[in-house]
Amino acid sequence: MNQNIVLETCKNIRALARVSLQGKWKLAVAATAVYMVALMLPAAILEIIFSGKENAALLSGLYTFLVAAPFTIGYDIFCLNLFRRKECEIAQVFYGFERFFKAVGLYFVMGLFICLWFLVFIIPGFIAAYRYSQAFLIMIDHPEYGILQCLAESKRLMTGNKMKLFSLEVSFIGWAILASIPMAAISSFFTFNAVALASLGSLLGSIAYFWLSPYLCVASVAFYEIANGNLRPGVIEAEATVMGEEN
Repeated sequence: MNQNIVLETCKNIRALARVSLQGKWKLAVAATAVYMVALMLPAAILEIIFSGKENAALLSGLYTFLVAAPFTIGYDIFCLNLFRRKECEIAQVFYGFERFFKAVGLYFVMGLFICLWFLVFIIPGFIAAYRYSQAFLIMIDHPEYGILQCLAESKRLMTGNKMKLFSLEVSFIGWAILASIPMAAISSFFTFNAVALASLGSLLGSIAYFWLSPYLCVASVAFYEIANGNLRPGVIEAEATVMGEEN
């Protein structure tokens, strides 16, 4: 397979994401809300119900571990379809459960590999996280791949591209800081009043991310499409230019 180095500027990649989101922001925000609520609300409820008991954090953590990967794959399916201008709907957030065991397996193995690299040193751990960052998207495009195949293909795609993805994510830091202000304030309020409500506070404080998350996710999908050769340079320049003219 050919190795594609992502040479596009972060500005152009973000522009591609905005082009894809035009006219679909409401749908994207709604899908993100469903994704985040489904992921965080049950965990918060478990902490409230079992508040003061030793297994409260364990049950909440177990729920998150079991559903994080399927929901993430479902959300990636939604963002991938949105970027590719295919039919996208909120229900796609739940599509990851169709491959539940493989999704959880990939999540576990990927997390294990990253943790092992973090044991070596912090920097190798971060490098490993970016090395395997495309594994879920690869699983979506290639459901026939096994867990190790997805990780190996992600490693191949990210060879020479890890710094570009890091730069792309860092370019959102201003928006992330703004979105984190209400989260920090609300979470602190709930934690101060009742530790059991901390997760609920985090969910309520995440509302700003209902807008930021689809922007970041679709931009990450654009990066993936360039890295795997699905997006031609001419198309990138044309769409980014159109977006620039509109702004």
